Amino acid sequence: MTSKSTTCNRILMNILLGAFIVAPVTFAAQATFAQSAQYTRHRKRKKQVAQDDSASTNATNQSPTDQSDKLNMGELEKKYWAPKDTDFSVVQNRKYTKAKRFALSALVGPLINDPYNTGYNYELKLNYYFSERYGVELFEDKADLHDSQTTKDFMFNSSGGGIRPDFNRDLNFVGVGFNWVPFYAKMSFLGKKIIYFDMQVTPFVGVETYEQLEDQLQKDPTQNVFAYGFDIVQYFFFSKHFAIQADLQNRYYHENVVSYGNYPINSIQPGLTKRSDTANTTNFLMGVTYFF
Repeated sequence: MTSKSTTCNRILMNILLGAFIVAPVTFAAQATFAQSAQYTRHRKRKKQVAQDDSASTNATNQSPTDQSDKLNMGELEKKYWAPKDTDFSVVQNRKYTKAKRFALSALVGPLINDPYNTGYNYELKLNYYFSERYGVELFEDKADLHDSQTTKDFMFNSSGGGIRPDFNRDLNFVGVGFNWVPFYAKMSFLGKKIIYFDMQVTPFVGVETYEQLEDQLQKDPTQNVFAYGFDIVQYFFFSKHFAIQADLQNRYYHENVVSYGNYPINSIQPGLTKRSDTANTTNFLMGVTYFF
């Protein structure tokens, strides 16, 4: 009885041991088969890619007539994987162009940085554009200025009264400039209309004429001096010929400020130079531009 029980136990142990051995081997075989199948499919995909490359090469070797209605995928892939972005570029066509065209502008706007003067500037501008990026311009600016509220406060509200600040007044400017247009874009206006615009930077030089205010009883002298500056211009195009122009203009020049008729309150007699410095005139102008 004991020997039979021992024999059964041995048989049971052999079965369990066999199961422990067979199971890992079976799992390993299945994993190996799966990897082999995956590798086989990968090779098939590689073969398919090779066939696609071959087809692209054949398309490249075709005549221009054969390629007229086909997209050359081989060349497109080469450009996409090119090491440098400079190997190809994308250029957007402009709806409204300036190249080889004249433009005439009429502008008006306020003086915005003078504490003693206030008023408006009126400007005529003629441009010629060699290309969409570069051009030249000739312009004239006339100022219509008068005493600001600050000046009036000095004259009438100061202690003692009759005290007028010493300052000059811009009269006219004539200049020439070089146009550089680094930006071109378009935007949606209220989701109803696409507006095309350029942003232009213009350094310029010219002649500034200013008035030396020295005595209210006689005509004030004027001075003509060299001036320089720059414009930041924004064109908003509405048609082939018309655009709205916004212009922020800065001018710099050397000026001599003389004493006004406050003598003997002022220790310097009228007409004598009181100070010399660099003047800055900033105007904001808006108007209409016509392209010929």
